[in-house]
Amino acid sequence: MREKNTAEMMKPEQHANTFQGGSADARAYRRRSVLWPATLKVGQHTFVCQIWNMSLGGARIKMDLPLRDGASVMLVIAGRGDIPACVSWCEDGEAGLEFVIPADEVRILFLDRAQSLGFERFDGPKS
Repeated sequence: MREKNTAEMMKPEQHANTFQGGSADARAYRRRSVLWPATLKVGQHTFVCQIWNMSLGGARIKMDLPLRDGASVMLVIAGRGDIPACVSWCEDGEAGLEFVIPADEVRILFLDRAQSLGFERFDGPKS
């Protein structure tokens, strides 16, 4: 029997706050809570989901479909277009997606909401 590593044993809320280096503060991008309807394209299939939080690097979604870690998906948000992503984790009806396009391209998709989402360009040190 294979032993689970620490990341596999974490609950989604713990997993979402973990970053290589062990701290949520070490995240590359600010994460904002949202509650947006979306769809997820997986191969030829499309599924309804909800986005719970989002950053320039990824999103946490809620949906009633188990996804395979590493699966290529497309997150579709009305009026924003398709965002290609990879499944980072999936557990108990939630999944973490990592966007596979550059952060600047994600920022452009949300330009009208950049400030409220914390996606505005900021070249200084993190506060």
